[in-house]
Amino acid sequence: MKYNEKDIFRRLQEVFDDEAAREQVLDLATGRYVVFSDQHKGQRDGADDFWLCERAYLAALGYYLEAGYTLLALGDVEELWECRPKKVIKAYRYVLEVEGEFYRGDRYARVSGNHDDEWESAASVEKYLGDFFPGITVRQGARYKVTDGGEALGVLFLAHGHQGTTFSDRNKAIAKFFVRNVWRPIQRLFNIRSTTPAKDFVLREEHDRIMYRWAASQSKVVMISGHTHRPVFMSATHHAQLERQLVQARKRLAASPQSREAIESLAALRAELEWVKAQDLGGSGRTEAADGSEKPCYFNTGCCSFSDGDVTGLEIAEGEIRLVRWPDDEGRPVAEVLARASLKDVFAKV
Repeated sequence: MKYNEKDIFRRLQEVFDDEAAREQVLDLATGRYVVFSDQHKGQRDGADDFWLCERAYLAALGYYLEAGYTLLALGDVEELWECRPKKVIKAYRYVLEVEGEFYRGDRYARVSGNHDDEWESAASVEKYLGDFFPGITVRQGARYKVTDGGEALGVLFLAHGHQGTTFSDRNKAIAKFFVRNVWRPIQRLFNIRSTTPAKDFVLREEHDRIMYRWAASQSKVVMISGHTHRPVFMSATHHAQLERQLVQARKRLAASPQSREAIESLAALRAELEWVKAQDLGGSGRTEAADGSEKPCYFNTGCCSFSDGDVTGLEIAEGEIRLVRWPDDEGRPVAEVLARASLKDVFAKV
């Protein structure tokens, strides 16, 4: 299956221009946000992709709640292609209650994805989510005017990222029927917890690149999406970021060949690079260009339904944007920062 770039560009532009996106102000001096997507909360059966990640996700929510962050839920928060809303709500009532604490503190917003597009119906939202988020409006996109000391830097645009795709948007009725009646029984029978398209690395790369090209065609716009389940930071995947860091580490070692610190740093980076490539690329050996030529205008949260129980997301705090993973490498309930950058510098480059 191929993606139609024109359709994706057109639909993303429609969401970006939609007044419902309701542009708000994000001040770098005070703003504290965390963006998670693709939880795919199911009904605690063999087809539930979130179940293994629940512990890490709740730990993250507890931290961000008490640290004063605003939680932005970027679509596919519930798995409504495979499950009926009532069963999902019953299975994950406590998780929804914790998310609701953000909402009651006026620190919560939701964007719809293809797997939870039922929330685009105000009646469905009120019926199923009203107990946790009374009066909430679920939109297809959100815009934030980013400022620093009163200076306007640009626009942060958030959308799930399925817009314009054949399977997830234009033919979603057929796709939903297939997922619910064919794929879900297979998942339950064989206890497979892998959300599509999480294993399809070629299509994910192509889709990410199309969304990158749309963002790059805009002026002073940085886009954050989900959907592909592939963490992307400053328009490069995590392993591409590590490749760049490895180049710098080798330069530092060449300048100080006897430095034990430089040797250890290089070795640790190479170990992490091989670890991430094996996990992120399914052992296929595919790599991406890491020459730094991309505009840093596209970011992707990854997902909260990895089969190893990890979750990834994006923090915006202290003027930085950070790609994080919960738990850390030692399995502790703390965030591991995978990549970080000054958001002001990011906007200066776009």
